[in-house]
Amino acid sequence: MLLLFGWLKKKDRKQTAAFELYTAMVTQARQPDFYAKLGVPDKMEGRFDLILVHAFILFRRLKADDGDRDLAQRIFDVMFSDLDQNMREMGIGDVGILKRIRKMSESYHGRIVAYEEGVQSGAAELAAALDRNLYADCNVSNEQLMAMVGYIHDALTSLENQTIMQMQNGAVHFPDVPAVAVSDSHEKERPDA
Repeated sequence: MLLLFGWLKKKDRKQTAAFELYTAMVTQARQPDFYAKLGVPDKMEGRFDLILVHAFILFRRLKADDGDRDLAQRIFDVMFSDLDQNMREMGIGDVGILKRIRKMSESYHGRIVAYEEGVQSGAAELAAALDRNLYADCNVSNEQLMAMVGYIHDALTSLENQTIMQMQNGAVHFPDVPAVAVSDSHEKERPDA
């Protein structure tokens, strides 16, 4: 019987770590400078997309060869459970929630692929993926866009230097949001190819 309780305790620790990592990811995505300085739209879609950027960063580390894919899956489950709960609190019915969760899941998977291809291909490609997704339908300067690209690269490097054991204990550290002047430009500028 002692082994069973040990197994439950270990499983419970992993679930707690998943919740703590998800909370850290959302807390980072809510940093006001992403919206005020880097031009991320401060509305539901922009906030959701910024959470997905941080999910990409965290999951990329957890899915590395020395990572913990089970923990990544648990964080994913916590994330979509939280989204479901938030929609219920907004008064959306079951049918509406199912449709929205399906769309959010598709968005998540599409963005993960686009961001991974961007990281593999270079700054211009990552900027283009961010422009299509995170900055869709808004004005963003080239400086803001490239600051976000730099932030993602800094965050990926930072997480590579953090141990999986730290994450299994619920700790993750993201870099500071880069300081960028708010652009007065109303035209969307594109990164140089």
